[in-house]
Amino acid sequence: MTPELITAFGNFGPMGLFVLFLYFEKKAEREHRREVELARAESDKALATSLAALTVTVQHIGRGQ
Repeated sequence: MTPELITAFGNFGPMGLFVLFLYFEKKAEREHRREVELARAESDKALATSLAALTVTVQHIGRGQ
């Protein structure tokens, strides 16, 4: 057992362990959400680059070049 678990159980009993569990669960969820948002931002950048290249290509096709 980690010192945090021992302290939570010793001071607050089962309710302390439950609160500690909820805290770490939310912390892990926030970290996961941050990773997803970073990945989404990277994919949005790649999509914007591809869209810009496609727009330029279509504009050149329309001119007959």
